[in-house]
Amino acid sequence: MRRIEWIVINENNIEEVKARIESEGKAFAFYALTGDGYGALGLNFSDIRALVQQQQQIIVAYENYYKAANKALDEAEAQRQAEEEEDAAREAQLNKGIDLNPFND
Repeated sequence: MRRIEWIVINENNIEEVKARIESEGKAFAFYALTGDGYGALGLNFSDIRALVQQQQQIIVAYENYYKAANKALDEAEAQRQAEEEEDAAREAQLNKGIDLNPFND
């Protein structure tokens, strides 16, 4: 995360802070929060963090689901191929020695 510098400004230090910021060649502007507003800001960040964690858990759940589904599909395809090969071998064994081609001499 990017570093943010928080400066607490009150009636006792506003002129000093303003002079320091302007001496650094920066524009002076300030955004104010009440104590309640600062508390709400902290709660909002907490809510965002919880939402991100929830989304990460959902992504992991989907990933696990699709990995399991793909594994099941791969296993079913392997089983289908094995059965197909067994059927072909069985048919070749049954037809062994029988020539159904009328053009063979």
